[in-house]
Amino acid sequence: MDEFELARQVFRVLWEAGPQGLDRDALAHALGVPDREMREAVELCAKLAARPSVPGARPEVVGFDPMTRRYHIANSVEQADRIISYALSYINSGLERVRAYCEARTLRWGEIETPQATQQALFEAERRLER
Repeated sequence: MDEFELARQVFRVLWEAGPQGLDRDALAHALGVPDREMREAVELCAKLAARPSVPGARPEVVGFDPMTRRYHIANSVEQADRIISYALSYINSGLERVRAYCEARTLRWGEIETPQATQQALFEAERRLER
């Protein structure tokens, strides 16, 4: 099964699960894939569901709700906000890690100009977080 079919399967399985959603193990089991592959499929499903290409389909927020500790197609704006906040927490921790890398690089090798691509990526990540 290719990655897009697996992402579509995530949506189908969560749709069938209804408002109660599925925990991590149950979702991986329903898809018949290991945990990491399941999480990658949920990521792709979330992107595709947020911007559906099928005429008449409505955008959906798909992801992990830390309050219920389950994966869902969001049932309310509050649940959508929790799913979004959870995803943003990963961005924040990743950005903190990259900042620590840059600091360690400077401490270890001194003030050497950071490559343009790295500077641009950091600038864009920080700007997105501010929004």
